[in-house]
Amino acid sequence: MMLSSLRSIRLRIPAILSALMSLVSAEPGSTAQTAFRPGQPWPDSAGVHLNAHGFCVLDFEGRHYWYGAHKIEGKTEDEKNEAGVRCYVSDDLMNWKDQGLVLDVFEKGAHPDLAEAFILDRPKVIYQEATKTFLLYFKLYPPKSKGGKSGKDYAWVGVATSSKPTGPFEYKGYFLGNHDKFGTGDFAIVPDTDGSIHHIAVRKPEKALIQGRLSDDGLKPVGDYKVLEGVTIGTEAPAFFRRNGKVYLLASETSGWKPNAARMFVADQLAGPYKELPNPCRGVNPVNQLGPDKTFGGQSTFVYQVAGRKDAWIAMFDINKPENPINAGYIWLPIEFEADQPVIRWRDTWDLSLFPKP
Repeated sequence: MMLSSLRSIRLRIPAILSALMSLVSAEPGSTAQTAFRPGQPWPDSAGVHLNAHGFCVLDFEGRHYWYGAHKIEGKTEDEKNEAGVRCYVSDDLMNWKDQGLVLDVFEKGAHPDLAEAFILDRPKVIYQEATKTFLLYFKLYPPKSKGGKSGKDYAWVGVATSSKPTGPFEYKGYFLGNHDKFGTGDFAIVPDTDGSIHHIAVRKPEKALIQGRLSDDGLKPVGDYKVLEGVTIGTEAPAFFRRNGKVYLLASETSGWKPNAARMFVADQLAGPYKELPNPCRGVNPVNQLGPDKTFGGQSTFVYQVAGRKDAWIAMFDINKPENPINAGYIWLPIEFEADQPVIRWRDTWDLSLFPKP
C-alpha cells in the first residue's frame, strides 16, 4: 500500500508543478479563456473587461493585436468619451493582455485636433511592409476651434503612425474623405491586391458608400472618390474580406446606435459593381433575444481571416451601449459558406477547432 501511494504521488508531481507554475504566471484576478462566448463579458489577462471598441485585429510576427477606441467610465456617446486608442496583444485570439493607450488624446502635448476633438471612433490599423510602418486611421469629429459642432455634421479621418505595433503612434494630421468639407463617416481601410491602400467610407450627408485611393505613404487621398455601384444607400459599418477571388462586404443599415439587420454584398473586384446577398445572420442571441433582424444586438466592425486555418473567417461586431459605452460588449462568430453564400450562425460558445488546419 505504501509503495503504491508513493508511486501515485511521484506520478502526480509533474501535474502539480505545472498547476503551480500556472498560478505563479497568471496575473491577479485573471481567468484564462478557453472559448469564445459571444455577447458575454470578456476580461483581459488582468480580469478587466476589454475596452477597445469599433476595433480591428492585426497579425504581426505571429501575434495578434486588437486596436479599439477606449471608452471613459461615466461618459455617454453624447459626450467626449474616448481617451484614445487602446491595444491588446494575444497569442490565441482569446486571452488578451493590455498594452495601454497607443494613442492618448489627453497626454501632455497632445495635438489640439485630438485633445479637443468631440469623438475619436472606429480605429483601423494596417502594416505597410514597404515602409515598415504601422498606419492607424480613425474617424475624428473635429473640435469647435476647427469649426466642429456638438453634433456629427461632418468628420475627418485622422492618421497616426508607429514603427512598432504597440506604439506609441504619432499623429500625422487628417484628411477629408471625398475631398469635401463634410468629409465621411464610418469607414474601412482596405489594401488591394496591387499593394495600394483604399479608404472606403460613408459619404456625408446622403450616405452613399464611396471608395478613394490613398497616397503611397497612406497619409492622404489621391484622385477622386467613386461611389461603389450596387451598394444600397444608407449602408454603414463596412467590413471587407476576400475569398476565392471574390470581394465580400459585411455592413449594417443606418439607425444610429440602435441595432438593425446586417447587409452582405459581393463583387469581383474591390471597386465593384456589387451584388446584394441575403442577410447572413441565423439564430438568436439568448442574452438579449435578438436575432437576424437586429444582428444579435451588434453592429459590424471587422472581418478577420484566421492565420493557420483553412477557409477561416470571423465576423466581429460591437454591441453598442450609448448610455454606458465602457460596458459595451463584443460578438465574434465564425463565417460559414453555403454555395459561396456567407452564413453567420449564432453560437453560445465555440473555439478555433471549428476551422480545420490546412
